[in-house]
Amino acid sequence: MGETAKLGAILGLVCAIAGASLALVHAVTSDIIIARQEAELISRLQELVPEAEQFETIEPEEGVILYLGKKGSDTVGAVLEGKATGYGGPMRILVSVDADNRINGVSVIEHGETIGIGTRALEPGWLQQFIGLAHDEQLVAGKNVDIITGATVSSRAVMSGVAHALELYQTHVLKTEVDDSWNLAKVPDGVYEGTAPGFQSEITVKVTVEAGRIVEVEVTAIADTPQVYPAAVEKIPPRIVEKQHWQVDAVAGATISSKGIMEAVRAAIPDTSLKIDQIADGVYEGTGQGFGGAIKVQVEVKDGAITNIQVLSHSETDGISAPALNQIPQSVIDQQSVKVDTVSGATYTSKGLLEAINAALEAAPLRD
Repeated sequence: MGETAKLGAILGLVCAIAGASLALVHAVTSDIIIARQEAELISRLQELVPEAEQFETIEPEEGVILYLGKKGSDTVGAVLEGKATGYGGPMRILVSVDADNRINGVSVIEHGETIGIGTRALEPGWLQQFIGLAHDEQLVAGKNVDIITGATVSSRAVMSGVAHALELYQTHVLKTEVDDSWNLAKVPDGVYEGTAPGFQSEITVKVTVEAGRIVEVEVTAIADTPQVYPAAVEKIPPRIVEKQHWQVDAVAGATISSKGIMEAVRAAIPDTSLKIDQIADGVYEGTGQGFGGAIKVQVEVKDGAITNIQVLSHSETDGISAPALNQIPQSVIDQQSVKVDTVSGATYTSKGLLEAINAALEAAPLRD
């Protein structure tokens, strides 16, 4: 073997050893970094939910992770990650909610804000103002959230991230259902205007309804953060038109602007829901579809209130349907509303009863 070949072989061996060493170092280092990140996350979670003995990680959908704090078999709190865009780029914010559905901790785990300026919005003293707010309380700058002068974008971004986390809490922990009280079929054709609080000020929209459908949503006034709200203005209106409902998915990083547009659309559409206190006195009949077939009811209204409900006929399974047949009419009378909880184990019967009661009331004349 010539000298050149020997040198080549030695060099190749050295490179192979060096490459293997680098790969080993990288693997070991990566494991250390991952372990350190996991330990830091657990530490943050423990700070937010100190009474938790362990945390259960749940990924209800891609890109969404929530942590349920457990003490024995009891859930003592939930932590969700909200996302927003600050002055220096993306933000990740952990928000903990207690068993009473109120915020009990906020921690910013990733940001690019300017040290000494934007980071003032990340300090515990400022974050403290979120503690105690209800999960469904609308965050409004200048009302329940104080904005830091000189760090407006950063503080508003934190507010948006907290709002995003609360939205995820309602969707994936409380499993809040879409409001189904909207009935666009009853809304006359026309252009309707509505307003609602946005990120920085009131948001105004115009909603065009034709033949019982929303055909256009136009945002006519918005003064939210310029870096944030355009995404909400671009994406929320078409989502509403596509879904034919004001409740749609918010735009990540622009949660408050998204919610403002949605609420403004909701405010724009006339309320066509059933008003029991406006129904004339009388006895009315209605039919709904249960598990085994038609359910027919008789509803009595007196002095603007439901006073009696009788099930006239049904084909439901004996025993299984009995709890619903007994409980649903009484619940409607007690709450003076057709929006009552269904009976577990008799869902179809419950829904059929409510459909029948609603049909009876919808067909009734209004009081003079």
